[in-house]
Amino acid sequence: MGIDANKILRPKRMTFQFVEEGKWTRDAENLKLKSLFGEAKERELKVKQAQLAKAKDDINPNLIEVSERVPRKEKPKEPIPDVEWWDANVLINGEYGDIADGSITESHLKIEKLTHYIEHPRPIEPPAEAAPPPPQPLKLTKKEQKKLRTQRRLAKEKDKQEMIRQGLLEPPKAKVKMSNLMKVLGAEATQDPTKLEKEIRTAAAEREQAHTDRNAARKLTPAEKREKKERKLFDDPTTIETIVSVYKIKKLSHPKTRFKVEMNARENRLTGCSVMTDGMSVVVVEGKSKAIKRYGKLMLKRINWEEAEKKEGKDDMEEDDEEETNGENKCWLVWQGSVAKPSFHRFHVQQCLTESSAKKVFMDAGVVHYWDLAVNYSDD
Repeated sequence: MGIDANKILRPKRMTFQFVEEGKWTRDAENLKLKSLFGEAKERELKVKQAQLAKAKDDINPNLIEVSERVPRKEKPKEPIPDVEWWDANVLINGEYGDIADGSITESHLKIEKLTHYIEHPRPIEPPAEAAPPPPQPLKLTKKEQKKLRTQRRLAKEKDKQEMIRQGLLEPPKAKVKMSNLMKVLGAEATQDPTKLEKEIRTAAAEREQAHTDRNAARKLTPAEKREKKERKLFDDPTTIETIVSVYKIKKLSHPKTRFKVEMNARENRLTGCSVMTDGMSVVVVEGKSKAIKRYGKLMLKRINWEEAEKKEGKDDMEEDDEEETNGENKCWLVWQGSVAKPSFHRFHVQQCLTESSAKKVFMDAGVVHYWDLAVNYSDD
């Protein structure tokens, strides 16, 4: 039929033809010399390159023998069991021989094994690394939060108006007041003004009462108020570590001032100590940031330390008829920072006769450096 056998046969697969190193560079140089000096100079350069390649004993990558690919061994399949494990517990003989014809009767099964319960296999997590934590939400400023709230309310109102326009929601009734009576009702307002005024005032009273009831339903009980206030003050989720403040006081011997220092620390759930000596007193408090801030206002602003010393001097003068002049009394914030965990379990007051016994109080708690900071602190 005149069929060419060469065209029918599958052509031989083309093999990779690697480019020798420097081939394109040599071709470019030959073309450049040919354009400048002619074909004679080009032939001379080709002869030199051939001699240089022979001297270097270069190997043509196209002549490298490529080994045959080794076939990949397939993983052997598990043999098919004679009886599946989920059927072995139900069959009496534990084999399929009795039900080869396909008919199953109660005599072939263990009826006591058949229940209405479903056995779920225990889920096993895949052997992979745990997923990274989700990204934290971006902290917005007060202005941005207000802007987002306004946009959400506008979008909600727009959706409501669209549903009213489509007839899915019933339009709200007009809010009639004494000020817009004629504008809303028009001619109806002049038919029976007395009756209409009574209805308007009744509706306004109902709206006001509903508003009061909603506020009363949202109002917190005294216990909930107390819990909310304590949560805001003492359960600060933003700070995990403990904040520590070290105060140095020249004289802390007035009973009223001592009571304020101790009771405010306990009310703010602060731990620490108040160590008093004849030369000076050191107060250390540990706790959350908001409680520490409140206590700092007490120590540095609310207590009048000079007045406390004057009152004490007046009492001593009445008792002993002698006035002691110890200079101006003052309180200094020596250091404030954060630590990993608190060093004290509660707030306690310690009266020490010597500085060594006062230092031992801090040494027992493992924070002797607080005492050293207070001793070496100067107001300059």
